[in-house]
Amino acid sequence: MGRRYPRQDPDAKMSQLKHIRDNRARPRRKPQERATMKIATLASHSALNIISGARAEGFRTALYCTPDRVDFYRSFGLGDSIVEVDAFDKILDIAPRDTIFVPHGSFVTYLGANRILDSQLQIFGNRELLRWEEDRRLKSRLMADAGFRVPPEYSTIEKADGPVIVKTDGAAGGAGYFIARNRDEYLEKANPDEEYVIQKYIVGAKVFVTYFNSIARERTEVFGADVRYETDADSNLRFDNQPAFVVIGNLPLVLRESILAEYYNMGVEFVRAFQRVSGKTIPGPFCLETIVDRNQQIHTFEFSGRIVAGTNVWIPSSPYSYVMFDKPMWMGRRIAVEIKELQREGRLAEALL
Repeated sequence: MGRRYPRQDPDAKMSQLKHIRDNRARPRRKPQERATMKIATLASHSALNIISGARAEGFRTALYCTPDRVDFYRSFGLGDSIVEVDAFDKILDIAPRDTIFVPHGSFVTYLGANRILDSQLQIFGNRELLRWEEDRRLKSRLMADAGFRVPPEYSTIEKADGPVIVKTDGAAGGAGYFIARNRDEYLEKANPDEEYVIQKYIVGAKVFVTYFNSIARERTEVFGADVRYETDADSNLRFDNQPAFVVIGNLPLVLRESILAEYYNMGVEFVRAFQRVSGKTIPGPFCLETIVDRNQQIHTFEFSGRIVAGTNVWIPSSPYSYVMFDKPMWMGRRIAVEIKELQREGRLAEALL
């Protein structure tokens, strides 16, 4: 069984955790345990969240930015953080020793989990979890091991017994998804050259809950919840029966506390399940993507193993992070606080897996 993460006094010093390293990974350089470390990310997705949080905690920052986005990020006063690159994957050749990279959805999309796994980048979080995120079959295995109610998946459309949602691999924000009510509709919409995961369609309210698993404080925190706004599935007027599920933004959501308690337990079980299957923990943010049906049963259909764009709605605080810290605390800042506390204890390597 994985280790428990009790909710304790945030200021209490917790006992040190031991983590098993992935022997298959190429040896990486030991991180520098000093306050001059930079926090960096790619100029996309949740970069404003990450960089503003790092600055709030006094860190130097680096924002790797392609030429077409430089003016946009300068408009937020981040010009002194910008490192211009021709393409995002150029950071794989740089791999500065004094920099911690915070991955977000664009890391997986633009770089790919396998290239991140093999790189010399110092990644905050567990890079192995990014590989599980990219592979939908590994995703389903982990969610089932956590004891979640997961919508059934079908190896072929012939085995489906009702409407299905059909998905592609990767962190592409819902691009390429479609719904099919039956076999004929599936064959009409499917691309024969594309690999799909066919999943039972669950009717209900979508709820995306973000967590932070703290190594320094030895606890799992429910950080916030949101709803994703998708085109054109969320349109009030549409003239066809082929809704698109491309995420264009996020809306904040405050859950009933009785349901929130269930989600807290799910976050704890998710961390334990990953420890069981991998021998490692999950440092930092992750997200469980769910549907709540009319009987208030929670169905988990996806997870993200890093910061998600839904946390952008909670700058400067979510209701939960404010209660927990009694001051403004958004996800980018929460990451920086964790890095600072681990540095102070000489344990930074435990969060760079």
